[in-house]
Amino acid sequence: MTSYVVSRLKEIALANNIIIIETHSTSCDPDVSVIEDRVIFMNLNFDTSISYAFRLAHELAHIIYGDFGSQSVYAFSIYSRKYEERQAHWYGLQLIADIIYSDTPTEYRNYLDFMNEFGLPAHFEELVKEVIYK
Repeated sequence: MTSYVVSRLKEIALANNIIIIETHSTSCDPDVSVIEDRVIFMNLNFDTSISYAFRLAHELAHIIYGDFGSQSVYAFSIYSRKYEERQAHWYGLQLIADIIYSDTPTEYRNYLDFMNEFGLPAHFEELVKEVIYK
């Protein structure tokens, strides 16, 4: 399923004139979105349990839905408590939920399966529930 989600996210990027560049940086280097240039750098070597699909959705959310006056560059951080990062988490989850649940009735959606599929940490539980059951 994640490969399907990634291909759909790449279509969304293309439709929004966002360039995705896949890099092979060190395992400590996070993914980065450059707002004004509408470019996302996805590090294929980033050492994280968070799926590529969610990370890409998160970075897309910064550019598509972001607060453009705040920062010009964002580095992926799953544990950041900054407002902009929490918003990118929410919108990234929404992008994915719209892709995989477009024809699925609410009662057939399972937040734990969703979290496991995308490698999301436990502190995302309430956020995931809010997004997929709305």
